[in-house]
Amino acid sequence: MGDDSGPSYTGALQWFASDGPDGEGPAGWRLDVVTLLAVIGESSIAEHAQTITASVICLLPRIIPAPQALLKPSRPQRLPETTARMTGVHSGVVLDTVGFFANIIHPLDEFQPFAFKVLEITHTDRNNAGGVEIPVTAAGGPRALMSRLWPRWRTKPDLSQSKPIRGPPKDAFEEEVTNLGPRSRTTGLRTASDIEAGPDGPAQKLSRRTTMKEKVQDFVANPTLANMAKRPAIPATLYSPIHILEVFSALLTYAIIGFAASRKDGTAVVAVALMALASSVVGWASWWRPILMHRSHTNKVPAGDVIIRTREGAFLLIRCTEEVARELYSGTEECAYHVGGQAYRLLMGLGTFLIMVSVILLGNCKWQTQLFIGSSYIILNGLYWTMGLLPKRLFWDLSRYQFKDITPPEAQNADKTTDADDPREGVKSFTRTLWYAIRETERIAWVTRSGAAPSTPQWQMWLAEAEAAAKAGNKMWPAVARKDEIMKMREDEVMMPVPVVKTRPHDFDAAEHAVPAVEVQSHDRKGQDGAF
Repeated sequence: MGDDSGPSYTGALQWFASDGPDGEGPAGWRLDVVTLLAVIGESSIAEHAQTITASVICLLPRIIPAPQALLKPSRPQRLPETTARMTGVHSGVVLDTVGFFANIIHPLDEFQPFAFKVLEITHTDRNNAGGVEIPVTAAGGPRALMSRLWPRWRTKPDLSQSKPIRGPPKDAFEEEVTNLGPRSRTTGLRTASDIEAGPDGPAQKLSRRTTMKEKVQDFVANPTLANMAKRPAIPATLYSPIHILEVFSALLTYAIIGFAASRKDGTAVVAVALMALASSVVGWASWWRPILMHRSHTNKVPAGDVIIRTREGAFLLIRCTEEVARELYSGTEECAYHVGGQAYRLLMGLGTFLIMVSVILLGNCKWQTQLFIGSSYIILNGLYWTMGLLPKRLFWDLSRYQFKDITPPEAQNADKTTDADDPREGVKSFTRTLWYAIRETERIAWVTRSGAAPSTPQWQMWLAEAEAAAKAGNKMWPAVARKDEIMKMREDEVMMPVPVVKTRPHDFDAAEHAVPAVEVQSHDRKGQDGAF
């Protein structure tokens, strides 16, 4: 009778043999399916691709589920956007999408049909608003690196009264100011008016001192040796769940390699090491940082308030300055990569080769090591899937902005029935929510430009009356009832707010009065599956 225990090897063959006494599991079982576990979970990795590659932690050698989700022939140059109708209340700018970070601050998919909300968004540090520049001497080398992490190494700008900081020109503000504000006792800073608070706001304040956590977070997001004056606009937060998971994955990888070495499983050591190296290569190729658009001039511009209309008929009014609107709404959110285009293709090819070799080797590991590797991939897949259940604001540092809900009490329940006895004004409807938005903005030009209402004479008359009621402070104006009355009028009975050329009356067409006049398109401007 032959020996059922299988062949026995010594020396180097003992490290790379999978058919020895310990090469198979009980009853001849093998876990060749571990190679499949290594490439399952692409959707979870693709969902968090931005956060995974937004900091230096993406260079950690580690195993990740479905690393091929990051293997793309090209990289997106812009962050994904959400479809919604966005209009500048004062500027008149009309866009069909809302920016990535703006949608994190106020997730549009959480808005109920016909809901209404007013948010006020300002810069936490007014010196980040684009109106004041503090000169800092650029430096490089270890001293500049230490200055990012430890306060005593930081090069301090001269803030003496004898050398005041040069502010923006006076024509950058809404009103000409002849007398400058009081001089700061500490910095000697003079400003014509406060960028965020307006001409009657408080005096310019000193910048908040950067904490140690923020310095480490900035270094993780952009570990350059230059002593830069500005922090990264919106970096990934230091204690992001993805960062914690990446560190855990690295420790788990090292544990697998140590276990495989203790079992003298050289195939597993090489396979896991190559898979970990592939994740570092792919992460390096996709390592990026966000770039927000800033104003390049300080000339006079309209206020930055914007209003957003969703496909479900909800309205969101944002009270903000032009600087905030340019960064979050009307400007583009671009991706600045640390690796050039040709180097990216080279690294993608190298990463693809490493993944293919490691997958082949994973199928030839010993039973105990395959059991450890398979369990690790199952756990990591579950954790990455769980990350998708968490709100995105936990992954990004939005401390650059302060935002609060300032919706007036009478408009807080626009998506609900407020008076069951009033079938018009007490029931949720598109017209009532549109009236709430007009009442807060006291303007109707944005309604026409955004296509929220048709351009028929009846609707033009209703809009004119709504604007007059809003400016007069008549909050109880019966918007729905008045709309029903006007829609029953013929064109020759409608009193237009401005003279129009009389045309031959034509039969009533219900399609002319359907609201909204322009629907929000349902497609999202996102990259292909597995990318951004």
